Amino acid sequence: MRLVFICSGLEPGRDGVGDFARTLAQECAKLGHEVRLAAVRDAAGSGKASIDGREFRAKDIFRNPVEAREMSIWLRNFNPDWASVQYTPFGFHPRGLGSKRASWLRELLPTTTRRHIMLHEIWLQPGRDGTFRHRALGWAQRRSVDAWIHTGWNPEIVQTQSRLHQVRLQTRGVKVDLLPLCSTFRPVSIAQSAARASVADWLRAAGQTVDENAFWFGHFGAFHAQAWDFTDFAQNVTVQLKASGKRACFLALGRAAAVGKVFADAAHAVPDADFRVVGELSEEKVPVAMQACDGAFTSTPWDIIEKSSAVAAWRALGVPVWVTRAGATDSTQLPAWPDSGLILADINSVWHLPKYPSRIAGPLHLDPAQTAQTFLATLATPPHA
Repeated sequence: MRLVFICSGLEPGRDGVGDFARTLAQECAKLGHEVRLAAVRDAAGSGKASIDGREFRAKDIFRNPVEAREMSIWLRNFNPDWASVQYTPFGFHPRGLGSKRASWLRELLPTTTRRHIMLHEIWLQPGRDGTFRHRALGWAQRRSVDAWIHTGWNPEIVQTQSRLHQVRLQTRGVKVDLLPLCSTFRPVSIAQSAARASVADWLRAAGQTVDENAFWFGHFGAFHAQAWDFTDFAQNVTVQLKASGKRACFLALGRAAAVGKVFADAAHAVPDADFRVVGELSEEKVPVAMQACDGAFTSTPWDIIEKSSAVAAWRALGVPVWVTRAGATDSTQLPAWPDSGLILADINSVWHLPKYPSRIAGPLHLDPAQTAQTFLATLATPPHA
């Protein structure tokens, strides 16, 4: 098959959805399919196809008719059998709206191309206690999603990676299947001790030291510092580890801008723990640094944990992940997550770290090849075929 994956941005390492689309495309190509990638609102885009013609990255096709025309020519020359939109509201519109953009994008395709949509995010869900502005924006975003699912993009297949999203869409009469996220990093074959030695070397080169015998607690991806009290969390972890004769060491991997100040503040308040900002790493080094950790933590809420590509990467390596926020969804509406390596820390963090092994195998679907096979099998037997 000829497949084109369409998302908002494709700059490697800067957009989780773009990284997922790129990984899925690579795996489909390995299975013999002809694949292209397109970005419609990419800050690093040029509005021209790449040298080999396999990528098209525009700054904003919805505001630039020249880019839209160039993309249409590129798409029609490729003549894909399937076009898969990897959708996030704020990726396709600054406020998560723009319902007309679904039909605009569809018009760029050959009329013979069949359409798929993967809903990575759907709409704001502020709850009854949310502000009127947020509730109104959530309502408008639902209308926009309706356009992408129905008259605008009008896909034959709708998928999402989140069971919570699936339930919410089903209540609106949408037939939606699950396509779980996979890790976007290549597997690493390195022992944890060797991975630790590598991370220690990287920190040493940056003028930092680290205790290789400590309990390493890693973080990768977006750091939502405003949504929770990291210092309290770090204090609870440190106390529990100290009681077991272990020192806590918190490692921040990646370029998250909020981490530096948060770690500095926590270091003053929790002197019995270490806080190290490893910083931005190459695609090859990230999984090595993850492999070095005993555990990981995330500020992505429990109710939407399945949409975190960072969590998928940790779990693909077998690293257990502590989820620090429950989210705004009523617990009675939440399906049970089948992964024992995801551990919800309540407001008092009343779990005991050492009782968990350093590795808990993740679900099989975290393997990119498995995700690609699931995706392709769905296209082979679309519900409306």
